This record gives sequence, C-alpha cells and structure tokens, in this order.
Amino acid sequence: MSEKVTFVADKREKTGKCQNRRLRVAGKIPAVFYSQEGENVILSVNEIEFTKLYRSIGTTQLFNLEFDGKTHDTLIWKAQMDPVRPRINHIDFLGVAPKKPLKIKVPVALEGTAPGVKLGGQMTIYREMLEVFCSAETIPAKIIVNIDGMDVNDTVFVNDIKLADGAKINSDSNFALVRCVAGRTVSDEDGEEATTEEVAAE
Repeated sequence: MSEKVTFVADKREKTGKCQNRRLRVAGKIPAVFYSQEGENVILSVNEIEFTKLYRSIGTTQLFNLEFDGKTHDTLIWKAQMDPVRPRINHIDFLGVAPKKPLKIKVPVALEGTAPGVKLGGQMTIYREMLEVFCSAETIPAKIIVNIDGMDVNDTVFVNDIKLADGAKINSDSNFALVRCVAGRTVSDEDGEEATTEEVAAE
C-alpha cells in the first residue's frame, strides 16, 4: 500500500445555501465529514487543492484528513458536481475505522489482450463499477479482469472474479461482467470472414 497523503480541511460553524455560496465564491468547497462511529463535522476545503487530490486518489484510496488539530483515516465518499460548470459543488468524506467493514463501489478495469479482439471481436464491460465488501485497509484500487484467454463470445461472470485480502464482491447473482462480443466480421481458422450471425450460431 502506498504512503497515505495528508489533506487539510477547515472546520466551520455556519451552514446553509448563502454560506455555501460565499465559500464557493472564495474558492472553497463545502464538505461534511461522516465517521463510521457516527460523528458528523461540517468543513470547507480549498477547491484547487482538493481537485488535485481527487484526481490523484479517486474514491478508493485512504488518506489522512486533518482538521481541528486531529488526523483521520478518510475516504472521499462522494464529490457532487455542479450541473452546469465543470467544478465540484460539495464533498462527503467518510472517516473509517481500519478493521471495520464497509461497502464501497470500485471501478472495473481490463488487463491483457484478448485473442478474440485480434479476430475482430470487441470487449464489452457490462458494469463499470462493482460494490465491494471489505475493510478500509483492503479496498482494491480497481477490480482487474484479465482477458488474455478470451475468444469471441467468451464471457467473464462476476463469480469468476477473486479478490485478495478478504475483500469480496457484494452480489446475490452471478451476472455477466465482461464479454468479447463478435464484431461485424470475424476471421475463421481458414482466413475466411464469418458474419456475426454465423459466429453466434456455432
């Protein structure tokens, strides 16, 4: 695990739309810190510095959030975007207990080169994010799906994915996660082109 970064926030007392608007004009973002122990603290953060942090660690990496003279193990739980402008309007931080389990959404990423793609197939990811049940210390940055052995029409199901460190995907059904879908034409072993319908019928 990489070394945790430290980010400083300011504790605030006033809330409401007018106060939040003043913060944004001043280059700050209103935020709330929620802990797994039930603590809620209203904060504000520097917009430029937080944007850098968010782009760097996303929502699956622990960092140290410092405010009111204390440091907390924290995740960026939610960053609410402005509906008009490309900026963050509000942030929810989650303070975590290292050993206490939580549910968190983790992005899916492909690794490798599928033989089916070389034959004209296309990789389709049916779900970009999966909910994972784990402790804060074992959150995977990404759920990696290795596609090195996938041919046209091969499918990886969610139950095929194994996570390390006691983390597990929170799902009641074994749904399709990734599939190598036949393209318009797929070369057969003789070098001739078969249509998508022909491949599906084999």
